Amino acid sequence: MSQNLKIAEQMVKRLIADTNQEHFGTTWRYELTSEVDNIDVVVEHDTNTLRIHPCWLRFVVAEGDFRSSIADEITAWYLLDEWSHCVSRAA
Repeated sequence: MSQNLKIAEQMVKRLIADTNQEHFGTTWRYELTSEVDNIDVVVEHDTNTLRIHPCWLRFVVAEGDFRSSIADEITAWYLLDEWSHCVSRAA
């Protein structure tokens, strides 16, 4: 594993730890995998897994896009989850 990937993975670990402290009821974890193109969220019961392609992770960190590419994925997930619950209640 390259030094750049180790640094990038540490950033993801901090993000996941911060997210788990901020949001109760759902546990986040991450997985580095080449089974996704870039990034994906898998939801299983009370656990969400942020699946990230390692090459893409290195790239976004090197480009300074960690916040908009990785952290905002979690924020977007919460926004979509909240929106979908509002829509289903209104229907």
